[in-house]
Amino acid sequence: MDEGFLKRLGEVVHEIRGDQSQRQFARTMQVSQSTVQQWENGRNVPSLENLEKIARLKGMLVEDFIAFLYGRSHGPTRTDIMARIGVMQPQDFSQILHIIGDRIAPPAEEKPPGKPKAKSKKSSAKEVRMPLALELSRHTEMNSGG
Repeated sequence: MDEGFLKRLGEVVHEIRGDQSQRQFARTMQVSQSTVQQWENGRNVPSLENLEKIARLKGMLVEDFIAFLYGRSHGPTRTDIMARIGVMQPQDFSQILHIIGDRIAPPAEEKPPGKPKAKSKKSSAKEVRMPLALELSRHTEMNSGG
């Protein structure tokens, strides 16, 4: 096993563990405390299932996480993402926009009709939703010849 891989793995496990003890993190991961210790010290490699859990905690796809551990690119660049968006089917693109919008501003609970309330700081996140959608849809239209 590549020494850099084991070193990066140990650093990542330590980083995502944060303020938790090894024992607490082990419970989260459903492994023993000694297993977490071995990961951090570069003496053991997690199973694929545990690599997936660690990748999710790091906010990465497992494929990108493994590439990162091997010292390769750890994800697509902005150019790669824009190129992928340019060739997406409209329904896939629409679904992604909804996911992004929901992550920016989760859907608000239905409120009974009545006196409108003053705008809160939360509403500014919803205002970001449309320009993002417009920018991405313009990019898609330009690349699809539309």
